[in-house]
Amino acid sequence: MYSEIKLKEFEWYLRDFLFRSINNNKNTDLLINFKRDDMSSSLRKYLRYKNSDIEEVSNLLEIVLIKLQKDKVLTIDNKNIKIDAKLTRTQCSKCFYINYLSINESIQCSRCNSPDLHKFPKRNNH
Repeated sequence: MYSEIKLKEFEWYLRDFLFRSINNNKNTDLLINFKRDDMSSSLRKYLRYKNSDIEEVSNLLEIVLIKLQKDKVLTIDNKNIKIDAKLTRTQCSKCFYINYLSINESIQCSRCNSPDLHKFPKRNNH
């Protein structure tokens, strides 16, 4: 139904959303909960999906959530999505792709599979 490229792209945006949401959460509790319905709306705020049909975003979300659950990035309980490990943002030294990885995943680039990743530099807020 959807191309592999489209699903990979959507997965990247979803991981970016999760990473930013977790980092913006002031609660030190590692267990973070999301509502499935809220996620679709939140992802439509990305410019890439701004004009996308909500049904298409919801369908992509369902497919990618199942993959991320299989990869042990999150758990799905009915309408709730739970993240119990923070995502780290890394950059591939080989292809420069930005990766958002859970500690439960193998440390390799999602684009080229290189294991040579380094922490993405933090932004200086001067």
